[in-house]
This record gives sequence, structure tokens and C-alpha cells, in this order.
Amino acid sequence: MDGRIWEEEIHYIMKRLSVKTYEIQAFRPDLQPGNLKLAFLTDYHNLKDIACREKMLDSLAEYAPDLVLVGGDMLVAKRGCSYAPALFLMRRLASRYRVYYAFGNHEYRMVFRPEHYGTAGICYEERLRELGVHLLRNETAHLCVRNIPLAVTGLEIPFRNYKKWRKTAYSSQYMEAAIGKADKQSYQILLAHNPVYADEYFAWNPDLIFSGHMHGGVMRLFGRPVIGTDGKLFPRYGYGRLDRDGKTMLVGAGLGEHTIPFRIFNPRELVCVNIRLGSSRR
Repeated sequence: MDGRIWEEEIHYIMKRLSVKTYEIQAFRPDLQPGNLKLAFLTDYHNLKDIACREKMLDSLAEYAPDLVLVGGDMLVAKRGCSYAPALFLMRRLASRYRVYYAFGNHEYRMVFRPEHYGTAGICYEERLRELGVHLLRNETAHLCVRNIPLAVTGLEIPFRNYKKWRKTAYSSQYMEAAIGKADKQSYQILLAHNPVYADEYFAWNPDLIFSGHMHGGVMRLFGRPVIGTDGKLFPRYGYGRLDRDGKTMLVGAGLGEHTIPFRIFNPRELVCVNIRLGSSRR
């Protein structure tokens, strides 16, 4: 096979779009039984692959979610880098779905450091709000979907907690100071970009956690992430599903790349979640 063709074929295989569907049976006897359909997008990073973007939007339309949840890092925090690709996607999403968006470290960095990035971060945030995107910056949105009360909370952890090579102390008490307590009268969803703090998120006691940041581990072997975006090997919470005491955490592989432009046995990913609330554990 011609070397160039082989390279293009490998590129296609490794960066194709995967639609990952999770089934969650939630035991909440205090809530009305019912079904929810959620879609989760994360780590888009100004994706320039138009074919992949359109396939993702087509897959989303086919799935027809009740809500679209965005886990952050939809753009790239780089001086002079345009946020237009991310905004274009968000415009398409907001015109069709109810969208709830929590910032990742890239959005947070652009807003937090205007001396470095200028007004780009602030302008991006303003444009999102104009589109009708529900931004959750250490905030909770309360809504009712299919007669089920939902609380969707977006958490922004301090920038120091994104340092590579070491895990900086954080706790559920810090979370409560930032976002209050979990809403036990609703099905509580937490959007928390960095999965390193999974233990702390579970301690906050939500029903469902969505994270990203690790890009699925960049490379996966036998389904296990090999290297995280923090540089660590075999990140404990780098990808996939974790269930603990009736609660669930889902870590998406993301839709794009930036500093490490590789995906090895780790396709781009749209996450779809079918939730079935019931009064029984069956």
C-alpha cells in the first residue's frame, strides 16, 4: 500500500467519530419514574475536521436528546487563536437544543487571564449567552424534563488544580463553598471538567457526573487509558464509566485534540446517555 494512503487510512481510523451510549438505571423512589436522554460533548478544541463535526451533529439529531451538556474545552486557549470554530458549533447546537455548558481549563484560563488573552475569553462568554446557551460557572440550573426535576451544576475548580505531574489538594468542602450542596430533591447532575478529582466529586453526592479533559487517555490499550493530558501514565479516571454507591461518573474521550494531536485506539466521541429513573433497583 502506498505510504501516503496508509497514513491517511490510519489517520481516519484513529480520528473517526464514535457514538458511545450508556444505559443508567437510577434508583430514586422519591422521584417520579421516567426516562431521560442526555448528550454530552467535551474537548472539542476548535475541531477543524468538518466531516467529523457534521457527522456528530447528524448523530445528535438522530439521537434527539432532551438536553445537550457541554463539559468544557470547546476552544483552545492560545494567544491569537480564534474561538470562531467553537462558537459556530455552539450556535448550531443552541438553535436546536437546550444546552448547558460548564467551562474547562481552556475557557477558564482565557477569562481568568485577560492580560494574556485580551478580551477573547470575555467576548466568547458574551456570545454564548447571546445564543441562549446556559452557562454554569459555579452555578446550578433547576429545570423539569419529562416531569422529572433536574439540577444541573457546573463546577469550575481553581486553575492551580490543573497543574501537570501532581495532584493539588481539593475537597468536597471546597466544592460546597463554590457551588453549595447537592440538590437531593432533584436528579443531580454535575459537570466537572477534570476527572482527577472523582473521589471528591462522589463525596459531594451527585447522581451523575460528567467529565472530560483526559481525551480518553490519548491512547487506550484493551480499553484502558494509557496517558493523560496531565502527563501521567495510566490515569485512574482517564476514560469510561465508574459506578459507586448507586452514583455514576462518565468520562468522555472528547471530540478534538490540541497539544498532543494523536488518538491511538481512542476515537473521538459523542456520549449519549439513556437514564431510566425508577423506584426499584431492578
